[in-house]
Amino acid sequence: MKVLYRPFFIICMILFALHQLLQWGLKIHLPLADAYLYNLLVMPIVLHLWLAERRWLFRSGNRYELSIEQIIAATVYILLITEWLFPLLTSRFTGDLWDIAFTVAGAAIFYWASRRNESANQPMQD
Repeated sequence: MKVLYRPFFIICMILFALHQLLQWGLKIHLPLADAYLYNLLVMPIVLHLWLAERRWLFRSGNRYELSIEQIIAATVYILLITEWLFPLLTSRFTGDLWDIAFTVAGAAIFYWASRRNESANQPMQD
């Protein structure tokens, strides 16, 4: 479960909780954050949780990382649900190209951060 202690995951969770507190608890609205912050954070949070699940449930080991194909598949799955299915089911949701861009950006940032973490764990070679 070391993956849940990664600084990137902790930062994403703090940003999510802080925005919830500001938006719903203190009624402070930041239009850009209200519109796109969750789209940016959804993939890093979901992918970290999925990685923790894979490592714990399947005993994949602490060096196991999600492949680019798994990250893309998860991103497409989330986008289909949030940008196509939800707007189809209710008018409270709308599909937006900026939402897609921020969700993909969050997945790309997760990929980059996980590869940096993976290379940091590799032994030095001469």
